[in-house]
Amino acid sequence: MTHILSEITIRNFKSIRNETFELSAFTPLVGYNNAGKSNMLEAIKWLLRKTALTDTSFHNTALPVEMEGVISGITQAILDQLPENQRTSIQPFLIGDTLSIKRVQPQPNVGVAQIRLLVKDPANIGTANEWRANPTGLDQAIQALFPEPIHIGAMENAEEDVSKSKNTTTIGKLLAEIIGPIQTSYSTQVQTALDGIKDLLDADGTSRAAELNAFDAAVNGKVESFFPGVNIKVHVPTPELKEVFSKGTIKVFENLNPVGRDVSALGHGAQRSIQMALVRHLADIKRESGEQTSNTILLIDEPELYLHPQAIEVLRDALKTLSVQGFQVIFSTHSPFMITSKDVENTLLIRKNETQGTHKRNSLKTAIPAVVANAPSQLELLFSLSHSSNILFSERVILAEGTTENRLMPSIIQKVSGKTVGLHKTAFVSMGGSGNTKKAMSVLQMMDIPTKAIVDLDYAVKEGEKEGFLATGDTDVSAIKTHLATIAPTHSINLNDGWPTNKHSSMSAADAFRLLAKESTIQANLEALKTKMKAAGIYVWIKGTIEDHLGGIPKNEAGWASFNARLETEALNVILPSDHIEISDLVTWLIS
Repeated sequence: MTHILSEITIRNFKSIRNETFELSAFTPLVGYNNAGKSNMLEAIKWLLRKTALTDTSFHNTALPVEMEGVISGITQAILDQLPENQRTSIQPFLIGDTLSIKRVQPQPNVGVAQIRLLVKDPANIGTANEWRANPTGLDQAIQALFPEPIHIGAMENAEEDVSKSKNTTTIGKLLAEIIGPIQTSYSTQVQTALDGIKDLLDADGTSRAAELNAFDAAVNGKVESFFPGVNIKVHVPTPELKEVFSKGTIKVFENLNPVGRDVSALGHGAQRSIQMALVRHLADIKRESGEQTSNTILLIDEPELYLHPQAIEVLRDALKTLSVQGFQVIFSTHSPFMITSKDVENTLLIRKNETQGTHKRNSLKTAIPAVVANAPSQLELLFSLSHSSNILFSERVILAEGTTENRLMPSIIQKVSGKTVGLHKTAFVSMGGSGNTKKAMSVLQMMDIPTKAIVDLDYAVKEGEKEGFLATGDTDVSAIKTHLATIAPTHSINLNDGWPTNKHSSMSAADAFRLLAKESTIQANLEALKTKMKAAGIYVWIKGTIEDHLGGIPKNEAGWASFNARLETEALNVILPSDHIEISDLVTWLIS
């Protein structure tokens, strides 16, 4: 992989007061509307290509706009590709393979000459001279490392991006990709044609058009009377090959209308589809060439806009290809289809509030190592969470232990509250077991995502103390364990470390916990246990499992389908005469 902008710190730019964002080769930005995602994309572009900012770009006009960037992966091979003056301008300031730069505009509406570019000096880190003012050639070196970024807006730029050939547009980039081979294959032929036009129209053409010569002669007689010794010639400049392609555009042809139309004549959906098709084709060109000699930053606002789900997946694949073929892709999105399980860890959750302005939550990539020290456990946990990418688009998360919860709880929540889980801005995540509950909750809390969990009784009594949800030596757990030891011989329940096991028992461990939960002696202990676990953000099925609270329904597809069908037509108190209040209270707690 080539070099990338691996980090940017933005200060006093629009809604971003002071925040650092870690970037990867493929970085999705997720957040609600008006959170500041577009501001972040604009800031990245400004760091690499200065323009004079007006007062609307300053969060506080009394303070400067400052942006710091860390460029990583500047290898010797990349340095060798730079001209000597550019190479020498950055080489002394490399720390390993990284270069830190800063761009500062002191106040609004100043000329670009007053916008300073600085570089971090490794010899003076931590001192007043840590940042060195623009060494000769630094700006040019940055431009060589990162060609002009391609910035595709959410709505307003679709027509321009596909119809006007500039080096900052997708069509411009595509034409730049094809002009080289055309020049190689047809340079002599095309140049001969251009030379013929030049001879015909140029002021010094050897075969000028007779009409031009006649015009010159007629006018020069009049010019001579005003300015003796002066004559004029009509000159029609002939474009160079590159200039011809710089005027390139796109015409749209339809079967029902063979006359080509401008892109502007189409609707937003068609414009966006063409735009993203060009992005995909650019990815195909890069994939086939395998070239990675430069790294262009591609900034896209909501690439999925107006696209069907299948088209979104095609586009995502194209952007992923670009991210390993000379492009760094950074985009905002509202679509889970734009983020696969492999991308979740690099996704930035962008939020905004009155206190912090636009800021990020911790990503999975930074949150998981802080919670789990063991690498295999990290991978397991990341796998279980990242396959629920909807957590990135939600304000809260509910973790569930088993399949029954996953199949039925969303419908139950809708039945009780009148709203779907999505309308509650809540993600329902099936953990496929309770083993990762504590770690998952810790990771999500580090990401500043409010999280609650639902677990079976066995997890609460066996793991509650170990995981820190209950105090060591909890009296209610001790009472439940003691009572179990009393009834175990009667029911031929084999115990391991004081708790039911499947081995050498007359019943399964699940059935043993179900039997235990019915004992009147420990009902007060079970209720107290539930209260304490709820205080830790965990709801306990104190009857054993969810199935026991739902009337003992079968734990299979037929049972789940039957229960969901009843939810459609019957009241909850009819379906669950003994547990409807308990279930209603659970839903209220989960979504509060």
